[in-house]
Amino acid sequence: MAATKKIINMTVQMVKPSTVTSRVVSTSARSEQGLTTLSLDMPAVQQCPFRKSAASETAQQSKVQAFEKIPGPKGLPVVGTLFDYMKKDGLKFSQMFKVFQQRAQEFGDIYYEKIGAFHSVVVSNPREYNRLVHAEGKFPNRREMMPIVHYRKKKGFDLGIVNSQGEEWYKQRSVVSKKMLKLAEVSSFTTEMGEVADDFVTRLSDVKDAQGEVPELGKELFKWAMESIGTFIFEERIGCLGKRPTSMAQSFIDNLEGFFRTLQPLMYNLPIYHVWETETWKQFEHYTDNIMDIGRSLVEKKMAALEDGSEQSAFLSYLVKQGTMSSKEITGLVVDLLTAAVETTSTATTWCLYNLAKHPEVQEVLYQEMARARADNNGSLSAEQLSKLPYVKAVVKETLRLYPIVYSTSRNLASELEIGGYNIPAGTHVQANLYGMYHDPELFDRPEQFLPERWLRDGKDNMDSTVKSISQLVWGHGARMCL
Repeated sequence: MAATKKIINMTVQMVKPSTVTSRVVSTSARSEQGLTTLSLDMPAVQQCPFRKSAASETAQQSKVQAFEKIPGPKGLPVVGTLFDYMKKDGLKFSQMFKVFQQRAQEFGDIYYEKIGAFHSVVVSNPREYNRLVHAEGKFPNRREMMPIVHYRKKKGFDLGIVNSQGEEWYKQRSVVSKKMLKLAEVSSFTTEMGEVADDFVTRLSDVKDAQGEVPELGKELFKWAMESIGTFIFEERIGCLGKRPTSMAQSFIDNLEGFFRTLQPLMYNLPIYHVWETETWKQFEHYTDNIMDIGRSLVEKKMAALEDGSEQSAFLSYLVKQGTMSSKEITGLVVDLLTAAVETTSTATTWCLYNLAKHPEVQEVLYQEMARARADNNGSLSAEQLSKLPYVKAVVKETLRLYPIVYSTSRNLASELEIGGYNIPAGTHVQANLYGMYHDPELFDRPEQFLPERWLRDGKDNMDSTVKSISQLVWGHGARMCL
């Protein structure tokens, strides 16, 4: 992909021109300040192979304590610890990764907290969370995003793949996984993704200011991510990366930002919006209305073209031909895919660029690996070559360890389970403190340093392979990994 070298050459928002040399992205004070405000809490492994000996299992079983004995912050009746988050200098919903760290330092590897209507057990020991990973069945349940569920039920929309549970989730997941989560299927879009990347680099050149920096780089990355996922779903370009992006594309981006900004406080506060529409709920509903309208218009336009035979779409055509999903379900699914993919992809890429800017020596090693691969394929990169770039993969893994795109992954227990020496009842919501694990010096040597080499097979860290595997939890785990 020729675009990779161009991106590394670009002076983007995080670049101070006076410090740039060939192929070097660098940071400026302004960009570092901006990056510290990026949200890390925007919501894949088959198994995490942590093991315990039979002797330790037997010993622990004899010490199992009741659920009520789990330590945690003391709250008030009904509201729990909600007021801790409402104080001017209190905890912040926008920085739950810090809350998890602070609570874990105070209460240990497992604690329980009730925040308004939200009840959860938080686990900071990967070996203990692994008990949950191995205990989930064919239809694992995770916590629903209740504001989204309430909105979609109120408006008559399908719940979508993110919030569906049980057999309904499995039906949608089974259809999607064959086209979207298989490497061979995704690899077939390598050329199209390369073209999108080339256009993104061209757009960065068009929008950079007199200092060579790109204002609002985050929004530009949103556009690139939306164009990429849109190209996959609709098999056509949707106009995010032209000199003048379509009003639809810009509207989707603006409303998506508002959607996530208002979703989080609604997730944790008491669900007053069920009986009284608060100002936050009204804003959330407004943003979600616009997102659903855009998603529905894109789907309806493409479906009409498919019906009259004027256009093709491998993904949408496949969904229709399966005959298992209604038009409402397809619309809900597409909106979920657009929403989730744009946020996670753009955020992860932002932090990758930031780390490369902060560490030019890492950037040089990555560039040389890419250059060698391109030289072997006449200046481009095939899908096969992309799968054989160990240092690129290491940079991405280390970025997601330092700055995970989600601060936790979770499940609602299907049956009673012992975790961390406590008996956890069925139905309990259990979360893995991913950010805390990734920054734990007992799990990762020099956890606050950016060291991609730790992920290489010949890495000098000699990191335990079982510890390495928890890096993939950022994408979820088991049957519900990613979706």
